[in-house]
Amino acid sequence: MMENKKVDECILAFDIGGTSVKYGLWAEQKMVNKESFVTPKTWNALVDQFKQIRIQFEQQSVKSINGIAVSLPGSVNTVTGLIAGTSAVHYLNGFNIKQELSEQLDLPVSIQNDANCAALAETWLGNANEANLAALLVVGSGIGGAIVANGKLLTGHEYFTGEFGYAVMNSAGDTLSELGSPVKMARRFNKLNPAEKNLSGEEVFNLADAGNALAQRYVNEFYQWLSIAAYNLLVSVNPDCLLIGGGISARAGLISQVSQRVSLLMKEHDANMEVNIQACYFQNDANLIGAIYQFAIEHDDTFEG
Repeated sequence: MMENKKVDECILAFDIGGTSVKYGLWAEQKMVNKESFVTPKTWNALVDQFKQIRIQFEQQSVKSINGIAVSLPGSVNTVTGLIAGTSAVHYLNGFNIKQELSEQLDLPVSIQNDANCAALAETWLGNANEANLAALLVVGSGIGGAIVANGKLLTGHEYFTGEFGYAVMNSAGDTLSELGSPVKMARRFNKLNPAEKNLSGEEVFNLADAGNALAQRYVNEFYQWLSIAAYNLLVSVNPDCLLIGGGISARAGLISQVSQRVSLLMKEHDANMEVNIQACYFQNDANLIGAIYQFAIEHDDTFEG
């Protein structure tokens, strides 16, 4: 908790994921008191957790919580409060989450797609701060993304812009979310390597670094598919920079591997373009900070940035 004092005003942010929910307070222009809990199995259980966390913070850390900022998966309509498409948390779809949360917590609420939140964070305070046009790939259990032009998200008429994970990558119909996810790469490796059961993506990378030939094969395939996706984004969108987010973005050598492979693809296809690929500055905090920025856009009267 905060050091022996209660902060006057803050925003409480939540980042809802398929396996865990991260949360923290935006106070005095920084994200503090960051924690997480396992994603509940029902909407009512999730709301109860939100309420308990709010009460805990108000009793111990802050004098006033001015609002709730939420990052979540799915195709998010920030105006109607509805989520469409495929969501990693099935019970979030089909009703006005924004309105119900506001009523349950008696506070103003903002919601935004998780990848869009990461892009907003990077545009606001991170590595896309000076970019006129930036693209973002968020790499995790699936692939998300976003495009930001002149500081504003491009959403499309069905709020689907940036859902790069749906891109079909080969004649078998495999998508980028299937081929460019370290989580799914590890699942494919585990099926062919029964001696090593249920290894995570990070463990497969470490095994490859130690010289395991099968792990090296799967890691190489992961890098190649992610690089093809990055190349396609660069030549079709032509952004000032392409940022890669998600936990994998912190892995040493990932950005250089992808950059080198994209540069080779540029030469192979005579695409004379600059390759500016970077990791997200905020890494695992990007969704929370971007949710705060979305709240600021919608509720500038209650936002104490």
